[in-house]
Order: sequence, then structure tokens, then C-alpha cells
Amino acid sequence: MEISVERVDDTKVKLEVTVEADRVEQAINEAAKRLANEVKIPGFRPGRVPRRVLESRIGSDALVQEAAREALPQFYQEAVQSEDLHVAGQPELDVDTFQSGEEAKFSATVEVVPDIEPPAVDDIEVDHPDWEVTEQEVQQQLLTLRERFASLETADRPAEAGDAVLVTIVGERDGERVDEASGEDLLYEISDPNESDSEVDRNLIGAEAGETITFTDTLGEDFGEELAGAEVDFTVTVHEVKERSLPELTDDFVDENTEFDTAEQLEAELRRQMAEHKRSEAAAELRNTVVEQVSDRVEVTVPDTMAQEELRYRLERLQSDAQRSGMSLDQYLQSAGGEDIFTQLDQQARATVKAQIVLDAIGHEAGIEVTRDDLESEIFRQAERLGQDPSEIAEYMSAEPERLQALASDTFRRKAIDHLLERVTVRGGPPAEEDDQGEGALRAAAQAAALAESEPESEPEPESEDSEAPDAEAPEAEADEAEADDPESRDRSAGAEG
Repeated sequence: MEISVERVDDTKVKLEVTVEADRVEQAINEAAKRLANEVKIPGFRPGRVPRRVLESRIGSDALVQEAAREALPQFYQEAVQSEDLHVAGQPELDVDTFQSGEEAKFSATVEVVPDIEPPAVDDIEVDHPDWEVTEQEVQQQLLTLRERFASLETADRPAEAGDAVLVTIVGERDGERVDEASGEDLLYEISDPNESDSEVDRNLIGAEAGETITFTDTLGEDFGEELAGAEVDFTVTVHEVKERSLPELTDDFVDENTEFDTAEQLEAELRRQMAEHKRSEAAAELRNTVVEQVSDRVEVTVPDTMAQEELRYRLERLQSDAQRSGMSLDQYLQSAGGEDIFTQLDQQARATVKAQIVLDAIGHEAGIEVTRDDLESEIFRQAERLGQDPSEIAEYMSAEPERLQALASDTFRRKAIDHLLERVTVRGGPPAEEDDQGEGALRAAAQAAALAESEPESEPEPESEDSEAPDAEAPEAEADEAEADDPESRDRSAGAEG
């Protein structure tokens, strides 16, 4: 096989491949054997049809086409491996010749992961993200718990933001009642109009029981296509103003409504969980900050194939979020920012792919290798995050080679970031023994995990590294949903390596 490689641009190459005539003939003979088992010809048993008889029945061109269909991808893969190319997508094949008795000649144009020089990182200095839980944060979580068990009591005063009002609402359009915008004896919670930008909230604040208020408002999209955007005149009669009454955080309240016996036990566990959660979030933020700073030091032309694959993954995540919210993807995208969201997603996808390319280059320069113990630790980490048995994750990953490759790539990049953290200067942060305790326990547990061969009940999908929230029976520390931009995880590119 003769191979020449021409650089088309920063991310694309063109291979010119010539394959020996005897290998072409071998490919045609193998195609004839396959077709001989499929084509029924009177007087011949399946698999016993001579090639010349087969050619007379289906035509020599059909036989050659079948041979080329099977052989060319194999020849292409052989050429890629021979030239040690890190391809990033499917090739565009252009066949010059593929005939019996002749050399085969074809070209393949394909995107490749660009080769980059890893940047210097020893002079990078970063501040460790805030990792300590404040007293205000603890008290806010305790307040959140009390608000969950708040009761409504009648208030003899004007309505305020946070109150609930019992109202009858009548909406009219051109003098005709709009049933979709009307209702009797509705309990409505008033929000801060500066946050909600709602005319209802704005007009109800200051209203008293027995008062009737009128105003005009524009109906939103949730009223359907026919009414969305319509101007409606509202008449609202306030029957009652109710304020929230929060229970005291006593031992009796805690014993009755949580898994703890006393308020002191609840607060102690809450502090522990919040501290663990915040440290974990801070560690993840630190890793992302370091990767971002290192990535910014390198100019990388991102292959479109890899960027589009990352973008597709992000859209699938949004589709799932939209379904959970009971919305179509278009509706969800409009609520998330409209057309600008596509630009943002594309920028995020390209930044993630760039970071992955940079991390791979750094990891290879550092001589990082992924061992079996590393893979077991990564499986255990993902199982712990997903709340599943490690054996289920292991079985799922082992089902397809691509999944194992993705797992190895994730692990490789995680180790590359660990390597970076050893080289950059991090100012501040928790004591080393606290910071390392969780990872050490995780590695020890992973070593001891028995990865039994069992069929998983559901297919777990590896996700970006998130920190767990506190247990359900204790007040939860609120955290924004993690963005799908973790450069360590979810290697979906065709050319990912580890």
C-alpha cells in the first residue's frame, strides 16, 4: 500500500492511497463468497456458486461494487493507522479505480485533531474558589426548611410581597369574559414585581381585604396562540390577605418533621453536608478555572466535526430538560434566550473541545497512562454520583468499545488536570488533609469494589463532574444545574484518545 498525505487546512488532510492488485482481487473473491451464500442459483447449493457463474447472474460490476463497499473502509483505516492520524470524523471517499486485475486508487479527505505544542503552565497562579460555609448560608437553609412547613394566617393589613391573597379574578377582552383568564376564590401568592415584572403582583401589593382593583395586562404565551399577546382588562376582588407563619426551630419540630431528634443535631448535619457540598463545588470550579487559563494560552482551530458533535450533545441535554419542564425544545430555547442561545451553545461547545485537545496534548507530553485501577476508580466515581452499583456502570461501559474508549479518555483528562494542579500555584483553599481525604477514600473504595458481571436495569450516562446536594431529609443546599461544559467528561468525538 502506498500512501501520501496532503494538508488541506489546519484541521483537514487528504490521503491518496494505492492498494496492490492482488489485495483488490482478494477483496473481490471474498465478496463473491459472501454473495454466494445469499444469491439463489438453480443447481448450486448456497455458498458453492463459482465466481464466474455469480458474475454472469448479477454482473461483474455489482460484484466489484460489493467488494469495494467492504474493502475500501478497511483500506482507509489501514492508511490512517499507518500514518498515525488522529481523525475527528468520517472521511469523504473518492474512488479513482477499483477493478479486477488492477491497483485500487482512492482519496480520502477527513478532519483531524490538530497537533499543538502544550503551553508553559508553571507561572500560572489562581485563587482557590470560596470553600467555607458562612453562618448566613446555614441560617438561610434553616429558614428554607421552616418555610416548607409555613402555615397561612389571616392578616388585617395591606398585602405585601410574599403574602397569599384569596381573590376572584375576571378578565375581559372587548367587553367579553375571557374564561382562561378568570377564576373564583383563587389563592394567589404575591411575588416581588421588581423580580416577576407582573402587573398582577404590582397591583395587588397594598390591596386590602374587600377591595376591588382594575388594571390592563397583556397575556403571555402560556395562554395559547389565540390569546397570547392579547390586551385584557382585569377586575380583581380581594377577599382575604394571608401571611406566612413560620414554625420555630424547636426540638419537637425537628423530631416530627426530619430524621433528626434535636435542632442541634439537624444543624450539625446541615453544616457538614453544606461544607462537603461547597468544598466539592469549589474543587470542581478550581479545576475548570485552571483548564480555562491553560487553554487560553494556546491557539487551536477546532475541527467542525468535533464541535458539531459536542453541540448535538448539548441540544440533547436541553431536549431532556425541556421534556421534564413539559415544554417543546423551541419553547424551552425561547425561554432560555431565544436565538442567542444557539450562539452561546456553539461557543461553549468549541471551548470544551479546545480544552479537551489541550488536555490531551498536556497528558501525552507528561507521559500519563490510564491503568486498570484508574478505570475502576472512575467507574466507582460515576457510580457514586449516579447512585448506582459499580457493577452496573462497569457492565454498561463494557457493552460497547466506544464506551470504554470514552471512559479511558475521561480518566486520561482527569489525570491531566491533576497533573496541572500539581504544577500551577493555587492561593488559598482548604487544608491539604481535608482536600485529599475524599479522593483517598474514593480510591480505596474503588479498589475494594467487586465489579460483578450483571445486566444493568437502566443505561447510566456518564455526565460532567457535579457535587452532590445534601440528603433529601435534611434541608438542601441549593446549587445551579451544572453546565455541560466539563472538558474532562463525555468524550463523544470520533478521534478521542486516552
